[in-house]
Amino acid sequence: MGISLKQAFSFVPQDKKWVNKIFIGGLLMFFPCFMYILPGIQRLLFNPVNYYLVSLCVILAAVTAFIVRGYFFKTLHNRIVHFHGRLASWKYYSYYLYIGFKAYLASMILLLPFLLVFGFIMLFAPMSLSLESIPFLFAGFMLIILYAVFYIMLALNFALDFRFKSFFNIKKAFDLIRHNITGYVVLVFDCLLVGFCGFILSVILMNAQIFGLLLPFVIFYIYMVYCDLFAQFALQVGEEKYDENKCYVQG
Repeated sequence: MGISLKQAFSFVPQDKKWVNKIFIGGLLMFFPCFMYILPGIQRLLFNPVNYYLVSLCVILAAVTAFIVRGYFFKTLHNRIVHFHGRLASWKYYSYYLYIGFKAYLASMILLLPFLLVFGFIMLFAPMSLSLESIPFLFAGFMLIILYAVFYIMLALNFALDFRFKSFFNIKKAFDLIRHNITGYVVLVFDCLLVGFCGFILSVILMNAQIFGLLLPFVIFYIYMVYCDLFAQFALQVGEEKYDENKCYVQG
């Protein structure tokens, strides 16, 4: 059985309490998105600069973003380890914060060499868009794909046990995909496609006045679509690879 985008988008409504869970996730995503949603917020923070409010908003945005990322990995863990075909419960905020912080820190470390390569390439790029800039844009796009290839398999590995070092165990992560390279290529393509569609939808919502309030909920829903895409691939490997990996919270 292949990876199904239709199943990924219908995964969330299969949970009986999905409306409440998406609502909570959207509220948490409000803080990382709020400067793009509420009119006048940027003026309040930066004209003139209010360092106290800016610091407070940055901390709130970071904490809520970590919680959402931890929730993503806990839901993914439930799918591929405990075989729960539902969203995780919103009971363990501190646990999600802990997992999300580890995942964020690991992803930033993984991103660093790609940013360095991109920065080096941009040193030679023309200052304006032209035919000469096409090779540099293509190189940047290829770096995004390469990062996605590494990130997805390492994120799957991290989701098994939530250990920080699992995000850098390339050998073990490759063992998860080496028997289904074709399926992994499809997974990466689907994730990039969902990301591109989500970006277009986000731009539309940010310019749609009151409908911009839907942006955090849409982004959180897309997170859960990613979660099911990851899980679909992982479950193709076979449950015997996962039955020894447990976590502290079962909900």
